[in-house]
Parts: sequence; C-alpha cells; structure tokens
Amino acid sequence: MDILDLKQATEVGRVSSGLVLINEEPSVRQGKRNPYMMGEFVTPQGHCQFKIWEERTYAPVLEHGSGIYNVEVEGSEYNGIYLTVRRIKPNDDISVQKSDFLPAIPQARLTEVWQRAKQRMTEVGVTSQAWTILNEILMDSSLEGRYVIEAAAIFYHDNKVGGLVHHTGKMLNILAALLENIEPIQESADLLFLGVALHDVGKVFEYRDLSRGEYWYANHRVRGIELLAKYKERIIQAYDEPFYRQLQSIIAGHHGDYGDRPTTVAAAIVHYIDTMESQITGLIENQSQTTDGRFRFGDWGWLQGIPLKEEDK
Repeated sequence: MDILDLKQATEVGRVSSGLVLINEEPSVRQGKRNPYMMGEFVTPQGHCQFKIWEERTYAPVLEHGSGIYNVEVEGSEYNGIYLTVRRIKPNDDISVQKSDFLPAIPQARLTEVWQRAKQRMTEVGVTSQAWTILNEILMDSSLEGRYVIEAAAIFYHDNKVGGLVHHTGKMLNILAALLENIEPIQESADLLFLGVALHDVGKVFEYRDLSRGEYWYANHRVRGIELLAKYKERIIQAYDEPFYRQLQSIIAGHHGDYGDRPTTVAAAIVHYIDTMESQITGLIENQSQTTDGRFRFGDWGWLQGIPLKEEDK
C-alpha cells in the first residue's frame, strides 16, 4: 500500500487509505461520553492531527505504540482540520521504513539559505573570529553532526529533517536586515550572530528524528547552555566574560514569556526574531496543507491564504 496522500486525505468528507507514521505516542483523553485517542500522523507531505473515537479502533495503537500503520481515514473539521480514523492496524511490510515518512527540506534550499546568511552576516560586520567559534561548537562530537539534520520542532514550524538549520538560517537573514537598518546594534554584531546561531542548538538533544529525545524534559535551553559551557574559556579568551554571559542569557531567554523571560536586550532581540520567523513559517505551512488556502489559526479563527510560490522539490 502507498503512503497516505495527506493533502487529499484532509479534504473534509473524503475517505482515504494509506500508510502513515505515528512518531509520537498519542494520548487518550476523556470526551463528553467516552475516552478518545488524539495524536499526529507523519508523512513526507507533513503532519496532521488524528482522532480515534472508539476504544476498539484505537486498541492496536495502545498495544503497539509508535510506528507505521495502515489506515482508513476521513477528512474532518472542528476548530481546524483533522483526520477521523475509521480503521487502523500495524503495517506488516518490512520494506517500508520510518525514514520513508519523515518530511525533509530539500538540501538545495538549506544550502541557499545558509550561504546567503553567511554572506550577509559578513557584510554587516560579523567577524571571522565569530564564525570560527561557531564552527568549533557545531563540530562538537556530542552533536553527532545532527545540527544540520534535526528539526526545529515536532509539531509547529520547520518540523522536518533539516528544519533546525533552516529555521536558524532564516533568522540570521532577518538579523542581517536589522543590523543593516538599526545602526546602534552593529556594535554587537558578533554577539547577536552567535546568539541566533546557537539559540536552538540544544534541540539536537531534545529531539531525535522528529520525535522527543531520551532526556527531552531537560529542554533545549538547558542543554544549549550546557554545551556552551564547554567553550566558556574559548569564548572569554576571544571576547570577555560579559560576552559569554550575554550568550547564556540569549539561550535562556529567547522564548520570551513562554520560558525564562529575557534579562538582556540581546535576548529580547533574538526572541522577537525567533517569534516572527517561526510564526510566519507556521502560517505558511498551515496554508500549504489546505486545498483552498483557507484555514483556522490559533485564536484568530479563519484566515484566507495568499498566493504562494511553489516549493522546490
């Protein structure tokens, strides 16, 4: 059986069949009458929420957990699009692998975004010293080379293979525009550059193949600071201790009100860049998964989409 065509399957009222990946353990919740299961399906086209209303239907998922499943689903809508599961059973075709389902950002796109960021960062005054330190940190053996492989998130934005470096590269390009237009912050170009480049580095430990890592509960901000500490003396030697402490503050505070609040201007700037990039990417990803460009988003209700450039394959 083929992998489920997610875009067609989410048409309301349409019944479709195919293979899907459940990458994260779904949850069973108490409904008005009976418990029901809610989780996410993953395909190369992206992610989609599913619901299973009957216990006898979701029993195989409780028994087998995450993995590849053969499903029959119906496109549904209530406070957003989701898939109602009518039938689900574990896949028994061993030729189908988990990697077949993980959506990925094309390598050409990653290269384009990162090369443009490198050129623009150099043009706005980021020094070769900062690039050298970044490269040393990203080559750390504990990262296992996964900075360019891991996702930026599991559910929300850039939740694809390569999503972390994609998200970070876009943020660097936004930072370049700020450095070009807000002259006073040019004095802190190296600090802001390294802060953006390393703000999410801990996600290499928090996530694993678009799922939660073993120690996910020690979040990426904690793990990022832990990694940075290995290079404390190197950074202080190149700059000074206030520079190092400012980098710590960026990693700790870049989630704004959704984590430790920013305690420095640098952390606040990176937070705003992070929020703008991730929220806009989330909007576009939501629209791209619809057939008519109309979708619900958060507390805003229905949004009508805009013309979008076709993605590179």
